Amino acid sequence: MKKHLITVTLVSIIALFATVCAAETFKFGYVDIQKAVTDSQAGKEAMEQFKTEVKKMEEDILGEKEQIEKLGEILEKQSMMLTDGVRREKEKELLRRQRDYERQLKDSKTELQIKEAELTNDILEDLLPIIQKHGKGNNYTIIFEKSEKVLLYATEGLDLTDKIITLFDKQYQKNKN
Repeated sequence: MKKHLITVTLVSIIALFATVCAAETFKFGYVDIQKAVTDSQAGKEAMEQFKTEVKKMEEDILGEKEQIEKLGEILEKQSMMLTDGVRREKEKELLRRQRDYERQLKDSKTELQIKEAELTNDILEDLLPIIQKHGKGNNYTIIFEKSEKVLLYATEGLDLTDKIITLFDKQYQKNKN
């Protein structure tokens, strides 16, 4: 389905170019969005913020894991001295805490993935208008996103990524002040 959509899009673009070809000269460029997001000042600051959140979650999860391990050790040491009913209750409690820990671990991973996507989308919302303004101001016909599935080959001379990062960083600094 995705391949079909890409093929249809490329054929449409080629058809568009064929109809306009005699009237205009074309100017193409591409931007490596992933690089622009990670190498920009906004991206670096967002990544630092994200790393801080990851570290805090890891500490919380590690603390819970250590508590569960201690409970397991205590239960193992005391199991001979406990009555069957008390031992079963403590085993149930340990199993419940292990399940809760596993859920917390899974939820934390999901939460971090969502947070990373939100940070990236926030940067993209600010980055796309800069790319569009640069394209319009410099008479580009099309600016592609560098992607292995869409842009199979292009010369380095068409790469606008570093220029876009510079423009984005200037805009980011201006907005920050």
